Amino acid sequence: MTLRQTSPNPVVRAGLKTLAFGVAASFVLLFAVNAHSAEAQPTGTFGPEVSTASVAGQTLTASGESSAIARDGYTVTDPPAPEPVPVPAVVAAPAPKDDDGDDEAGAAAAPAASAGCEANVVPTPGPPAPGSLQDIAYQAVIGYGWGEQNYYYLLALWNRESGWNPAAHNASSGAHGIPQALPGSKMGPGWESDPNVQIDWGLRYIAGTYGTPCEAWASSEDRGWY
Repeated sequence: MTLRQTSPNPVVRAGLKTLAFGVAASFVLLFAVNAHSAEAQPTGTFGPEVSTASVAGQTLTASGESSAIARDGYTVTDPPAPEPVPVPAVVAAPAPKDDDGDDEAGAAAAPAASAGCEANVVPTPGPPAPGSLQDIAYQAVIGYGWGEQNYYYLLALWNRESGWNPAAHNASSGAHGIPQALPGSKMGPGWESDPNVQIDWGLRYIAGTYGTPCEAWASSEDRGWY
């Protein structure tokens, strides 16, 4: 038995070849395009991650005339006021005395001299009876500008010295009269019995020697005499 191969139509053969070429070209193009696409496009997308944080609002607190301010947990305080500068005390200088030591010098020194003598306490029976020897002395003390309290010191002083007796005389010393002047004759005319002479001299002596009856009493308290 003899087999015979029949050749296809030339037109069919040409079409088959063309088809095969197109399929082959398509595969080539497919691989070429996929290869470039793989390089051009990344497999993943990269970008910055943005996260929203919760931020607390700022606060500023101040009240009235306060010197402290609070802000976000911090406190600002004004510095303390500087300490005041101490002012030195002014000490008055003692009043100068006249060279001759007269009554005016003693009277001028009286305010300074009486600084400590008032610590001594004496009875204060009130103003004396008008016209009495004590009243004569009281009016003279006020005239000197010494004040009523100094009259009470004078009252106590001459109560101790003579009991306000114009004729009081110390036989042992020679002191005489209400102020017990030594000697009595230096009080001037009328010294033996005139209470006005004795009181006038006694107050001038106190003013020139001690400044005030207060200081004269302090001397009598300290030494037993003035």
